[in-house]
Amino acid sequence: GGVGKTTLVTALFGKISPQYDARCFIDDLNKYCGDFGATSAQKQLLCQALNQGNMEIHNLSHGTMLVRTRLRRLKTLIVLDNVDQVEQLENCLHPEYLGEGSRIIIISKNMHILKNYGVYKVYNVQLLKKDKALQLLCKKAFKSDDIEKGYEEVTYDVLKYVNGLPLA
Repeated sequence: GGVGKTTLVTALFGKISPQYDARCFIDDLNKYCGDFGATSAQKQLLCQALNQGNMEIHNLSHGTMLVRTRLRRLKTLIVLDNVDQVEQLENCLHPEYLGEGSRIIIISKNMHILKNYGVYKVYNVQLLKKDKALQLLCKKAFKSDDIEKGYEEVTYDVLKYVNGLPLA
């Protein structure tokens, strides 16, 4: 956590989403599925992708049928962030139900989830180099590119404490 997965995918989503007919960004799939079940995640996916208000989904198979029938002709971009169980993906979405050229981006701390779901292309977010991590920490903490005078020692201590993860 704290390496910037969500920040990176948010920027990517903003940049490439206009290329798609339908788009959906579920920022915490784990919470949706844990609090309300997979049907809630399906509902969120369809409402965002189709730009519609409240949709009724009666059960998991009804939601799956709606995803299949409503999105199969659309080039769709779907981002699912904070996935921590492969069942969340299997219950929510089947890639073969999406239209040609569709993409699903899955954000997870657990590589096994991605492999078990059949993800074929994985991007590992790299830690920032020390100078870039310091610059990002300064931007967030001091609203400046440089360390505020008098905070040099504590700034380096903080960066060391968070193992180079400036947003942690």
